[in-house]
Amino acid sequence: MSRSRHLLHAAIISSALLLRILVGFHPHSGQDDYQGPKSPQHEHRPINPTKYGGDYEAQRHWMEITYHLPLNEWYYHDLEYWGLDYPPLTAYVSWFFGWMAHNLGGMTLHNDDVSFSGIDVRDGVCDERNSQVCIEKMQNTGTGTRKVSRGIGVLRDLVALHSSRWGFEHSGGKMYMRFTVLLCDLIIYMSAVWVLSRRLAASEVEERASSNVWLMLTALCQPAIILIDHGHFQYNTVSLGLALWSFHYVTITTNSAKADVRQLSSSAFMGPIWGSIVFSLALNFKQMELYHAPAVFAYLLGRCFRRDTKQNQFSMWTVVRRFTALGMTVILTFALLWLPFAMSSHSLDGVMQIIRRLFPFHRGIFEGKVANVWCALSIKPFSIRDRVSVNVLPFAALGLTLALILPPCYLLFRVGRGDITYRDVGSSGDGDSTPNQLSRTRNSEGSGNVDLRLLLWGTGSTSLAFFLASYQVHEKGILIPLAPISMLMVDAPNFVFFFSILATWSLWPLLVIDRLVDAYVCCIVIFLCINSFARVPSSEQLTTHDDLDIFSDRYITRYISKLSWVVMVTLHLLEVTMIPPNNLPDLFPVLWSFAGCGLFCISYIGTLHAMIKYCNSGGKRSESRQRTKMKPSSISPVSVLSIFLLICTTSEGFLLGSPFRNSNAPIICTNILLSSGQDCTGDIITEDFLSRAMVSLEWERKNAQEALPVLDLSTREYDSMSTVSTANDTDELVDRDVDDWIDGHIWKITEQHLVDMDIVAGTETIQAMKLTSHQMLIRAPQLYRLPTSQVIDAAHFLLSYPSGKKSAALIEADPSLLTYLADDLQYGLHEYLPNMMFMGNDAIAAQTIETQLSISPSFALQLIRMAVDGGMEERSVSRALGSAGKASGKAVEGIVGEMRRGLREWKQTKGGKGSLGR
Repeated sequence: MSRSRHLLHAAIISSALLLRILVGFHPHSGQDDYQGPKSPQHEHRPINPTKYGGDYEAQRHWMEITYHLPLNEWYYHDLEYWGLDYPPLTAYVSWFFGWMAHNLGGMTLHNDDVSFSGIDVRDGVCDERNSQVCIEKMQNTGTGTRKVSRGIGVLRDLVALHSSRWGFEHSGGKMYMRFTVLLCDLIIYMSAVWVLSRRLAASEVEERASSNVWLMLTALCQPAIILIDHGHFQYNTVSLGLALWSFHYVTITTNSAKADVRQLSSSAFMGPIWGSIVFSLALNFKQMELYHAPAVFAYLLGRCFRRDTKQNQFSMWTVVRRFTALGMTVILTFALLWLPFAMSSHSLDGVMQIIRRLFPFHRGIFEGKVANVWCALSIKPFSIRDRVSVNVLPFAALGLTLALILPPCYLLFRVGRGDITYRDVGSSGDGDSTPNQLSRTRNSEGSGNVDLRLLLWGTGSTSLAFFLASYQVHEKGILIPLAPISMLMVDAPNFVFFFSILATWSLWPLLVIDRLVDAYVCCIVIFLCINSFARVPSSEQLTTHDDLDIFSDRYITRYISKLSWVVMVTLHLLEVTMIPPNNLPDLFPVLWSFAGCGLFCISYIGTLHAMIKYCNSGGKRSESRQRTKMKPSSISPVSVLSIFLLICTTSEGFLLGSPFRNSNAPIICTNILLSSGQDCTGDIITEDFLSRAMVSLEWERKNAQEALPVLDLSTREYDSMSTVSTANDTDELVDRDVDDWIDGHIWKITEQHLVDMDIVAGTETIQAMKLTSHQMLIRAPQLYRLPTSQVIDAAHFLLSYPSGKKSAALIEADPSLLTYLADDLQYGLHEYLPNMMFMGNDAIAAQTIETQLSISPSFALQLIRMAVDGGMEERSVSRALGSAGKASGKAVEGIVGEMRRGLREWKQTKGGKGSLGR
């Protein structure tokens, strides 16, 4: 029986791994710099010039900088391009994966090979610390070109310093990145689920052993966790798995009810100590684990006060000793992880920089459309951000969060102190034991399981409170309460099922941006089938889950869950059948956040309800030895599949091709195709790309506005004088000659010139530190339509600036500079920038740009853009003043001429004499 059960567990874990692998074949966040489908209101949304992609690029970039840069630069290096903003353990893990990628990629290189980055040569001539010298030497010796690395060799290019930025999305690199997440998931999260599920089912009678299977399936097939980590791309399962492991350890008690006082006071407390170490690791991997921290602290504080002697005596010395042991454990764990950063900077500045990066309060009270209280109150008629001062909102968030976490923390303190007793199923059948007898003879395994269950409920409750009310919440924060709640399938199956679907549904706006619509539908259908076929144990008497589950048939609240399904499905149908009005472009994301906030508030009440029920019942489980029966959940598989297939068919999603997935998404143009000599520029020419290419540039808008007169003062009919339209809809400026560039003829000519100028890499080889045609168009789509002469003139100027030593460094850093007019570039960098910042000294201005390109490329680009945009504005104002002067002169001439004509007419009418001459 035991062997077959182990085989069943292995099959469950294998199925969960397969599901994760299949989701991994879908796009990741920000792939090809795709930022979501563009509605008519957002079809000309600007591209972020300082960043590329999303969380995938951020995690890859962290591997790059942690491996190549010294530790004291990790939290300072180029913060605008996905600067490191997770705790030290994340940085160490990124370093390890970066080290592994670099060395695995180096195994396939020969002595005469140069990596794609152009920075690393195996013969020892160059290394990463003198990359510029290496590049110049390779260019002089002619060794700076090679075929793109194939196979495992591409991993070195994946984490190459600087050159791997801006969209290194080779399929081999993507496979490696997906593998790292899968490995962490298997080792940390899945192992924790397996241990906890065995423990939570250990006290069940034999007929209920199958509950372990459904518990594992529910926890391992959570759609939200799979979609975010293996689709969107993150490492949440590391922190979540460490948190679950810590819950396991902190609730361990002594193995014998007959243990003496010494054993109870020493070895029995080793579980909480180990648990505090593991939870400290979770906090140091992701700061969002602070959502669980109040619950864990309250329980551990209660454990310090637990009476463990047979006489129920209380020793203050024992409390102090336990509290000190826990405190020193946490302090030492943090010190080991944070001390290297303090030592690297020889001060606390390194530590303070990490803290500033971890808690970005400047971002506002919430990020995006999150289903929490503050986002729901920001819509009309509440408009809380307009009614409450920005300085007051953080304190309001703190007060509301504290009010919501206090009830579960108080209950967990009581649980840790031992106020909740437990009567083992087999201890007696009469139920006549008194509470004191139960406290003295409490079975340790059963006690630990009750503590574990309540800790899972408590951490779910506090993390929901943080998600609903705290400051700076992201929509992915819902995974923090989801992990512990998903382990409570045996206690409250209906609630766990409801919350799992709700958490996934709340992520829909984010998943649409990531093009994970198909994966979303498939994962939810799989989870619904698991729930529909699951059999949760129920006694013929009153059972625990009937009492704890707020959505069970015993309560009127069961109708809330049914209504919530209607709301969620209705919003899906409305989104795919209705176009939001022009004045409400974000209608559906706002509806998602508002409805989600209400349902999450009900979920928070459900967690408190379960904890109160457990505490009021004294932790006793009214189970009997009689044979139990198994019952399915309330929703059948047929109805579930019908609902979701209806959504899919209506939205033309999974069955007929999703409008959220492929219609506007640029296609990957891999380096393998480039190295084989194939032209793949056409692969990115999609509807979305063309719409981005048609977005008018700033200088085009200004020129169009300047071409129109401000006031027409030369007309004779002064009463018809009016303000002329300023061409607000400047997006039509590029619509007139679409046929001239949409076929790609202009770009092909431009591309060949850029290749001849050694700016763009050719199709036969990938040159060191050179952009590909694909990368240039993704970052500057307007180049596809601009005249060749204009782009080449801008390129010639940038190649000679600041002094020619940097070659095409400016263009490689930001290809969108080629979209400016050469005159604007020249005036901004040679006139405006020196006059504004360097007292007219052009040489110092150029030298500053050159220096900043080596130290901080992002700052250099900001300086250049400021100079060019400022110069354009200055010249625009000058031209406007000149135009106004000309217009005034013409107006005066017109008025004077009109007066002369009027005087002549008057003289003719009066016979040449005025009235005074008579």
